[in-house]
Amino acid sequence: RYRAGRWLKWDVSYPALPPQPDMAALKRMITGIPGHFQPGTFGYSLAFGAVAGTALGGVEYGSRHMSVMLWDTEREKLQSRLRYLEKQVVFNKEQEAEGKAHYLASLAQEYNPVATAMPFSKLDDAMRL
Repeated sequence: RYRAGRWLKWDVSYPALPPQPDMAALKRMITGIPGHFQPGTFGYSLAFGAVAGTALGGVEYGSRHMSVMLWDTEREKLQSRLRYLEKQVVFNKEQEAEGKAHYLASLAQEYNPVATAMPFSKLDDAMRL
């Protein structure tokens, strides 16, 4: 750095390293963990609530599954209605195809190939039915 007309040396100072934990303190921390899970502590209550909630959720899921499996008839009603709807759709498509065929047949009856020929010329074979 340059200050007051002369160059100054860089002042490089590194921060001190944090103190290393001694093994006795580390051992006290590890051995103190089970104390946080004794009855009446927050950790115990938290773990107990999580386990109880999971168990009750499983019981509720199982009971709903059994209820649907044994006593639910709504699915059969819907399946029956869907089958009936599919039959209606097939019937309507057949009716539509039959109507188109009748329409084409009526057009073919009215078809006059001579009307497609140029005046005073021979009829093209591609225009004949």
